[in-house]
Amino acid sequence: MKSQQPTPHKSYAKRRLNASIRVALFGASLLPMSVLAQTTDDTNPKKSSLERLSSHYHAKPNSEARCQGVWVHPSQNQTQPSLAKTLGADENDAATATEGDNRYYAQADYGYYDNDEYAELSGNVILEQNGQQVLADKITFNPKTGESHATGQVVFGDSPAHTAANDDSAASKTSESQTGAGIIGVAGELNYNANTQTATAQDVAFASTTIGAHGHAKQMQKQSDSQYKMDEVMFTTCPPTERKWHLDAQSIELDTDTGRGIAKNSTLKIKDVPVFYLPYFNFPIDDRRASGFLLPNAGLNSSDGLQVATPYYLNLAPNFDATLSPTVFTNRNPMLGAEFRYLTEHYGAGVLDAAYLPSDRKRNDEDRHHVFFDHNWRAKNIDNLSAYATYRSVSDNNYLSDFDTLGLTNNPLNLPRRIGVNYFNEYLTADLRAETFQTLVGTNNDGTPILDKDKPYSRLPQLAVNFTLPKSTTQTGEQWQVPSSLDRFDIKAQHNSGYFKKSITDNSETEKSGVRVYNQLSASRPLLRRWGYFTPTLSLHHLYASYDEDSLQMQNIDRSEGSYQVFAPQISFDTAAFFEKSGSPFGWFDDKWGGYQVLSPRLKYSHTPYKDQQNIPNFETSFAAISYDQLLSDSWFLGHDRIQDMHAITPALSYRYVDSSGLTRFDGGVAQQFYLDDFRVGIDDSQEYSQGSSGVAWKLGAQPQDGLWVDAGGSFTHAQKLNHFTMQLRYQPNEHSLYSLGMIDRKENRAFGQLPLQAYTASAIFPINNRWRILSQAQYDHRNDRLLDALVGVNYEDCCYGFSIYTRHYRNSLNPDDKANNAIMAEIRLNGITSGGRLSRLMSDKVVGYDETQDAWQRAY
Repeated sequence: MKSQQPTPHKSYAKRRLNASIRVALFGASLLPMSVLAQTTDDTNPKKSSLERLSSHYHAKPNSEARCQGVWVHPSQNQTQPSLAKTLGADENDAATATEGDNRYYAQADYGYYDNDEYAELSGNVILEQNGQQVLADKITFNPKTGESHATGQVVFGDSPAHTAANDDSAASKTSESQTGAGIIGVAGELNYNANTQTATAQDVAFASTTIGAHGHAKQMQKQSDSQYKMDEVMFTTCPPTERKWHLDAQSIELDTDTGRGIAKNSTLKIKDVPVFYLPYFNFPIDDRRASGFLLPNAGLNSSDGLQVATPYYLNLAPNFDATLSPTVFTNRNPMLGAEFRYLTEHYGAGVLDAAYLPSDRKRNDEDRHHVFFDHNWRAKNIDNLSAYATYRSVSDNNYLSDFDTLGLTNNPLNLPRRIGVNYFNEYLTADLRAETFQTLVGTNNDGTPILDKDKPYSRLPQLAVNFTLPKSTTQTGEQWQVPSSLDRFDIKAQHNSGYFKKSITDNSETEKSGVRVYNQLSASRPLLRRWGYFTPTLSLHHLYASYDEDSLQMQNIDRSEGSYQVFAPQISFDTAAFFEKSGSPFGWFDDKWGGYQVLSPRLKYSHTPYKDQQNIPNFETSFAAISYDQLLSDSWFLGHDRIQDMHAITPALSYRYVDSSGLTRFDGGVAQQFYLDDFRVGIDDSQEYSQGSSGVAWKLGAQPQDGLWVDAGGSFTHAQKLNHFTMQLRYQPNEHSLYSLGMIDRKENRAFGQLPLQAYTASAIFPINNRWRILSQAQYDHRNDRLLDALVGVNYEDCCYGFSIYTRHYRNSLNPDDKANNAIMAEIRLNGITSGGRLSRLMSDKVVGYDETQDAWQRAY
């Protein structure tokens, strides 16, 4: 017999409702009971539900924070004991039922249930199932059909899954890693079917705790445990108290399984002003990735006019993805770019980046393109064994500058193509590579063209090995043991060989390609004491070179005349003493910093006899710049095509002050190399260096106060005239501000192949307030009186979005005499939907310390 709907009576609340009623509601995360007591505007359902939802936005204690609060689910376990007691169950029964099956607990002012097809709860209704809750004024349920209906200030939710355990605090949950949409909803009514696990709510105000978003939908449907669809939607990641932008969409679909949302026929509005229409927009609701359009980016420069790119992301597989970037120019034909990334289980990971522009209108209808490829592999079964591959190719010399609106990509003259394998352990490092280059047309700083003779050699292939003889240990099994008498010595070996090829087509010099082999064996005997050290070293150098057939023909010599070999011994002595004193310099900072000082005089002697190397080709060797550290080395050459004929003694003096916290406040040194014999081995034509000394070289690094760093270095010629000077000053008064100033003044030094240069760099990043800041950087070539690079921008950040406008003046580094480019770029980031940007990458590349400042600025919420 079917029951008639009863008149509610309070005595029905004593029934054990949890004994047999089973239902799976939307999921539930309750708003505080005070929400139901709030005064709302019943004539405007949207406004009313949004006002009630806003009580779940918890304010932060810092009134100056960009975001005034966060969306937070309340604790889900607070009401369980009271519910059980209200329904006549003990706490143990409640816990067992909650964890073990789908039964739910209920609490209400009035309740009725019959065993056939009707149940009703009314008056401050709270339902809980598996730790989830729902609030309503009234809920009715039909056990046969599984249909339920909630009315009157309905509050429902779908809590995200948390990775942390045993911590129910709101603060903890906001910082945990979450999956799912984390939906909180407020609606006028809710219909649910337990059999199909679907639900429909009307006039819903909703929030997502995982992405900090909220909004309103005319209708929300729960299509499954992981899928939601909303119609006639307002959606934003702004706080409810400051809704600066929102999307008005015909529909939005959320899928917690894929972690994505899809908005259709949406309009981006700033305040209530439409600014952008998107027929289809795919965005994240957690940190997973999925296919969809990314936000477009646009730029304007003096050569391309307006440039607009609309990237589309393809989530092809868990270990493969791609991004397609169609780009439209006002002065050129459209370009299609693509980036493909992959990660394999056994063969490594890599990135393929390519673009193609057909019939460029600004370049006589030429087809233009680039292909960039990088791959890295690491062996699983052999520790420290890896391999790599790199390929760079562009269609023409101006490609890199033409299609980089802000000059983000460095414009190298030589684009590498290499493949190699690398191995290292405690005693051995080895690298085998084959490498060639695509060399572009460029000019030197003085405007002269770069000739074939100045291009790098291809290495086909090259092997580099460094080996240190291990010390003896207890012999086990068949392992060999180094004689203990050798344990007192450090024995090292070095090998570098390769076939070097460079074709000369402009007659800038005769071709000199061939094989080069370099070997070095050295033994040293360190004598270490607390007061200092003394280290004698004995080395043997071997150099062999032989021209290939092309070079023999070009130089009209036979093979016997085209092979050269040199052996040269070397002996050196290196000694230093340590004088340590507690306290600060002159006692100036004893009260503030304390610490200790170390003064260390050092003396280095080195002798390598002269060996004639005039006919040996130079494949990769250059002079090192004069510096404090270089004066204490055994050679002026960087590379292995020359053996330095050095007979010199180098006195040096270093000083260091370390405060009581272990921070080095000052570290500096000065040195000068005195030559007992003239240098006769040079890179080209065996030019000699007959001066008696190198001149003084010095370096210093200081941190005179927290947030201020000074680094400088320089050298003088043997006549005590300035050879070069560098200085870098960096000041960071707080984590959001950064100022730097740098300069270099380098004179011409023909003996060491040093070209003149005078340049200055500067940058300033500082906030105007907690939302606005200025970013700027500049590089100025004083010698040629031209601005190489300058950028000024303004950046705005708040809880809703970030916005930046930059203007930049820059030159092509391959041809600095060409006309400078001017560019303007605007970038907007909708917080919670998009992040990062090309402009941030530019500042990171140009300004030391920018990344740390940027991270702090983004955290300042």
